[in-house]
Amino acid sequence: MMTEEELEILIVEDNEGDALLIQEYIKDEFPNAQLSHAWNLAQAENLLHEHHYDLIFLDVSLPDSSGKDSIVRVVELANTTPVIVLTGYSDLSFAVESMQLGVQDYLNKENITASSLQKSITYSVERNRIRLQLIDSDKRFRSIIENSIDGFALISADGKIQELSPYGNSIIGFDPLENAGLFQMDFLHPEDRKMVLSIFFEVLSKPGSIKLLEFRYKRPDGSYRWMESTFYNLIDNTAVKAIVLNYRDVTLRKKEEDERKLLIEQLTQTNDYLKQFGFIISHNLRAPLTNLLAISDLINPDQMPDEQTATLLKAVKISTNQLNDTLNDIIKVLIVREQKQRNLEEISLTKAWSNFIGLQKSQIAIPDCEIITDFGNPSHIYFDKEYLDSIFGNLFSNAIKFASTKRPLRIRIRSFLSGTDTVIEFSDNGIGFNYQMVKERIFGLHQRFHDTLGGKGFGLYLIHSLVTSLGGSIRCESEVEKGTQFFIHFKNSKHD
Repeated sequence: MMTEEELEILIVEDNEGDALLIQEYIKDEFPNAQLSHAWNLAQAENLLHEHHYDLIFLDVSLPDSSGKDSIVRVVELANTTPVIVLTGYSDLSFAVESMQLGVQDYLNKENITASSLQKSITYSVERNRIRLQLIDSDKRFRSIIENSIDGFALISADGKIQELSPYGNSIIGFDPLENAGLFQMDFLHPEDRKMVLSIFFEVLSKPGSIKLLEFRYKRPDGSYRWMESTFYNLIDNTAVKAIVLNYRDVTLRKKEEDERKLLIEQLTQTNDYLKQFGFIISHNLRAPLTNLLAISDLINPDQMPDEQTATLLKAVKISTNQLNDTLNDIIKVLIVREQKQRNLEEISLTKAWSNFIGLQKSQIAIPDCEIITDFGNPSHIYFDKEYLDSIFGNLFSNAIKFASTKRPLRIRIRSFLSGTDTVIEFSDNGIGFNYQMVKERIFGLHQRFHDTLGGKGFGLYLIHSLVTSLGGSIRCESEVEKGTQFFIHFKNSKHD
């Protein structure tokens, strides 16, 4: 009901009795309505020029105008205001014609009651509100289409272009509507015609279906441009009754994709050459290096007759061992990068660490230090055991190598869950380093952060390679004279 609305209504009626009756009915149903009255069309025109109304009642038999002429004139002046026609005759054909001229309702004065008038006013105002919303929506939609950088076209089932957005012409370089509106197959690249036709007929056969495709289209200057297009079958949609074609020029993107593809191919080829070179070098160095190691083991510098020779032999032995360690590190990285199949298994962290530290104690002298472990939750990871041993080995040796002389070494290792990942935190209270200065290169090859201490700058690079090769990640935090923390993320599941 609209009884609380203050409607402003104009009544154009030359019969005083009819005008008073209509006003009385309106006041009964809409007490707050503001009513104006015009005796003829001229007065109505003056009022409509000066004021906007929410509704107009129009008698089609006025002293200065009648019939269709009155309706056409008032509808024109009313603009968006709904018009209800009043007549003293029952003429169905005239009623239909009146509705076609733009009026909202048609009432016979002989049958008007307060109730029928209330319904007519309510329905007319509501229908008009919906009509205006649709008009506004259509304007917004058309504005979007007309200002879009994409092209839009409506294509009939027989391939004729029914409508085309303004920007669509600039994309293809001409107006296809000038060529009988036909979709110009001759302008498609010969290699793409069969594919485009096949997709068009496939979409045509399935109402509601959508297909995305890319093809080349020839512009008037003879150059071909890449188009990304979508065919959308809306033939069964009564508001569209066509296949909607949305298209855009993606020539630049295709060029960039081709350049990127070529670059990837070149990088892959270069990487393969480098891996092959690395394997060749490591293989060719292995035999002479093994001989040097054997010879250096046979010679005891302490048995040399003079000190200078002994010193030189010790230096040769140290350099040979360092070269052997470097070669082994290179081979490890090459194997990690090349290996397609890994020996993945469920590993108990407590057992893995216990075996590792036991082996270390049997082979090297471990300085006094406090080692705290907490592998309670989770207690297992799914990983490569050799990789895990190598990660433990590098982190542990770094902790010992970079221990502080100001306090006893303390190492803490624990596991915890972070989202779907298992995280191992390895921390120490060693000398640390300025993380903010080196964070961009911390896991790079041959990166060293302490000039006065030994190290090849290879360990963290190897750890990063091992972890990331199986889909994990690693990050680091460190402060000078406070220590270093590493957080290694492992995937929880066999299927991750």
